[in-house]
Amino acid sequence: MKVLFLLSCLEPAGSETYCASLEKAWKGKHQVFWISDVLHLGQNFTPMPIHMKAFPVGVINTWRVVQFIRKNRIEIVHSHSRRAHWVAAQAARITGIPHVTTIHQPPPVHFFSKLFPCLGDETIAIDEAVAHHLREQFRHSAHYIHLIRNGIDFSRTIVSQRQTPKMKQILLIGRLSGGRWKVFEFFLDALEKFAMFLPPAHYKIIGKVPFERRNYMAKRLLATGGKIAPSTIESTGYIQDLDSLMRNSDGAIAAGRSALECLAHGRPVVLMGEGGVVGLCKPEVWPAALHTNLGDHMDPIDFDAAKLERGLREILTLRMEQQELGRASRDFVEKYYDLKAVAAQVDAVYARARR
Repeated sequence: MKVLFLLSCLEPAGSETYCASLEKAWKGKHQVFWISDVLHLGQNFTPMPIHMKAFPVGVINTWRVVQFIRKNRIEIVHSHSRRAHWVAAQAARITGIPHVTTIHQPPPVHFFSKLFPCLGDETIAIDEAVAHHLREQFRHSAHYIHLIRNGIDFSRTIVSQRQTPKMKQILLIGRLSGGRWKVFEFFLDALEKFAMFLPPAHYKIIGKVPFERRNYMAKRLLATGGKIAPSTIESTGYIQDLDSLMRNSDGAIAAGRSALECLAHGRPVVLMGEGGVVGLCKPEVWPAALHTNLGDHMDPIDFDAAKLERGLREILTLRMEQQELGRASRDFVEKYYDLKAVAAQVDAVYARARR
């Protein structure tokens, strides 16, 4: 089947990795086409300014997508962001093909979103918080909502033990724009207060930094470094090959897709995202992790510095427990986020949409 992934990526994001993972899992089964503003994983795609508002550019995008669908005989369009949903909904209606959406975060609630929810013929929610939001805020029928989580390809993840040098390395992973910038600033504020009470560590900030914030960030990291000594901190920007970096680190602070990748490598992760701090990912927090996409979709928002400190303390003082926690982390993602199972579930949604 010919599937069109419609995105509005301007920077690396979990939605793009989600789609790339599906394409890999379907190899030989579906032919995947891509349209987005920009992509970052080497896909062959058609660039369009999908992130632009519905009027007037969204209307122009719709007609361009309609032409693309007809030219390439697309059989189903699968959209992955609010702006992409709007374009896909109009294009699917004009061309008479099914429209499936994956909702990666709770959509904003306002007059336009309620007037044109554009949730597709079938709707995939990546966690319980998103599914609940769609039912409560948009009165979307549970009959059309499918809870399907992100999928992880375990063939390229390796659970290994790291021979830690003098100082442990902790990663803070996530793009530093939008709500994630607030997460970053909270982390620095909290670290400056409690780093002196923790074992020394090297903190490495991984994620694309908006150009307009780079000077401020450099100054802020310099100031924070002076306050947390003998611990150290640096920013590396966006790194595409996270696998080797994860294998050479002792733990991470992350949410969403980034947290999943670290857990799949058997690394302990303090779950912290745009929704706040869940805590160190252990069996007792698994229900909250599943419900909130590992910290991104908490309601109410809960940035608890004490939870962050406890989680970091556990990682930095782990000895024999580290191997056990690593196995538990891997078991968690294998149980709930296996790519083969996720790809089969999405395929079943496609079949249902085409009926």
